[in-house]
Amino acid sequence: MARFWCKVGGAVGDIGEVRFGFTAPDDAYDGIADQLGITKLGENDSARGISFGTNYPKPPRVRITYRAANVGGGTANDVTRSVTRFCDPDKLGQVLNGGLENNRITVSGRQYPIVQASTIGR
Repeated sequence: MARFWCKVGGAVGDIGEVRFGFTAPDDAYDGIADQLGITKLGENDSARGISFGTNYPKPPRVRITYRAANVGGGTANDVTRSVTRFCDPDKLGQVLNGGLENNRITVSGRQYPIVQASTIGR
């Protein structure tokens, strides 16, 4: 498990911004962290100013649908699956409008091509 953070709130000059901290599998945001606005804390990085365990405010969650190749070759047998990831509210519009196209997501140590992204209701 690794520690990550995402900014929530803030406006002009990021006044009122909260840094929402959370843990996730080490490779959960590989290749998509920049698009989602997520920052990974290194082992020696300080968590000062990052709020872990808060219930409010939370960043939006995005459902990322990916294609998993199935037995038999070709794409006819492929199955789609999905995972959820946090997203910086300022990046949400870009993500929902194809910002993750041509990227891959890592799930349980394996990479899969991303099909689409959508929001999850609160």
